[in-house]
Amino acid sequence: MSITMATNVVRVMLPSGKETNFQLTLARKPTRQQQRLKKLRKYVQQHPSGWKKRLELAELLYSIGEWEKAIIEYDKILKQRPKLIGVRLQLGKILYLMGLTEKAIDTYKDALILCKNQEINYHIKGLIGSCRGQYNAALNSIHLATNLNPDNSGYWLSLGLTYLLVEAPVKALQAFEQVLKLSPDDVVALNYNHDALLASGNIQAAWKNLNRTWDLAPDNIGVLERVINHRLRQRLVKAQEGKNTRQLIRKVMQLAPDSINIQALLVYYHIFRGESAKAIALLDKLIEDYLHNPLGWYYYGRFMFHIGQLPEAVTAILKAHKMYRQDWEIYRALCEILPAAGKLAQLRLVVAEMLEYFPERWSVWATAGQVLVEHFQEVEQGSRLSAKGIELQPQLADTWFCHGRVLTLLGKHPEAIEVLKEGWQCLPVKETCLQSLPAAGGLAESSKVIGDEVNHQHWWTVVASNAGKLADFDPALAYYWQGRASAALGDKTKARQAYHHALSQHLLYPAEEEVKESLSCL
Repeated sequence: MSITMATNVVRVMLPSGKETNFQLTLARKPTRQQQRLKKLRKYVQQHPSGWKKRLELAELLYSIGEWEKAIIEYDKILKQRPKLIGVRLQLGKILYLMGLTEKAIDTYKDALILCKNQEINYHIKGLIGSCRGQYNAALNSIHLATNLNPDNSGYWLSLGLTYLLVEAPVKALQAFEQVLKLSPDDVVALNYNHDALLASGNIQAAWKNLNRTWDLAPDNIGVLERVINHRLRQRLVKAQEGKNTRQLIRKVMQLAPDSINIQALLVYYHIFRGESAKAIALLDKLIEDYLHNPLGWYYYGRFMFHIGQLPEAVTAILKAHKMYRQDWEIYRALCEILPAAGKLAQLRLVVAEMLEYFPERWSVWATAGQVLVEHFQEVEQGSRLSAKGIELQPQLADTWFCHGRVLTLLGKHPEAIEVLKEGWQCLPVKETCLQSLPAAGGLAESSKVIGDEVNHQHWWTVVASNAGKLADFDPALAYYWQGRASAALGDKTKARQAYHHALSQHLLYPAEEEVKESLSCL
């Protein structure tokens, strides 16, 4: 049975006065919205005690982004039918997404009191744990629900999504595998399975997964967004392939005109085509249309950073941070943009804040450790924080590679080599991963420092070989690493060729500046 569902992107006004976007998975695509709204409103006015039509009205308001009005209708339904657990869970979800966390928790607690089903109670406790940011407790509760009813794909999906929240893609894959055993064509699970595969380095499996999902649901917004992301990474932006990419962007913009993510992809499409004027014009229009949306400012800051406009990038990303402090991606961007612009005083505050808000994400600890070592020379504290990432996710190669990078910055090259080799053992078997390029490069550089010329040559050869295998997946990054490897191995001609290829693929700042400097030396 194919579970494709419908998708819709809505603009939602939050109680704070800020706006945000959500991509919804719905049983059906909203059609003839105003006509249905008018009809349902008239009916509930004439029949105020009829809860079923009111539920239809609430669901329609949710599907089109009128969430404050939907909450009012859900509350009225629960006054009439307090034992409708499904309605309470939906209301709790909306309250949580709107940032009304305490109200969401209270709603879930009410459901717990009313519900006599143990497995559902465990699932609800998991939702409460997620609301509180207590993800380990949430995972334990959801695991108990799957133990009681292993045939409920919804519990496995919730488990996988929670693992993604704590950046545990290997365990998330195990959960999504259970969903897909029960429902092989579940497009929601397939989408997130793709994300987990990509995060764990399984590039080929991720692309195969995505192609299958695309065949199942060619009009799914989430599927199309992932396909376009892949095509942009591959730099399929010119000639016939470029027309195909533009057609996909046009298609999804028609399906989801309010999606900031898709409009952001269009900006990158023009950047990778070398059409900077068009990209800037789109950026200006994006921020004009989404002035009160932190995601709009986040994208604006990222774009400006990627084209080397640092003052504009700083202003935008700080505005996004001021608007919304619950998004890890905003903090990740801050840790990249602020030091590049020399804004170290603000950077220290960002590090303290993100450790408080996201303690169960390994990359927060790794990033904090690198920032403290690289920009504040806080050796012991930075090293300790970075090692915490390995403690949280020891089976993930990236945690070892990030800590190895910190040890390299500290000049602890023998220790860095051991850590990087441990991470290398965690890479997917028979898979060439993007993570392998900086990891092998780090092994080569540390080997040279300790005087091990054999391994210095060996690891740069590995970089060159793996970069060649990854040229179809991410040509800009592959050519960049081919250039570094060739330069280190003494082949200046090949290095120059690779660097010029990287620039022709519109390598982004700061790597672009690094390549230009390397070319001037070569």
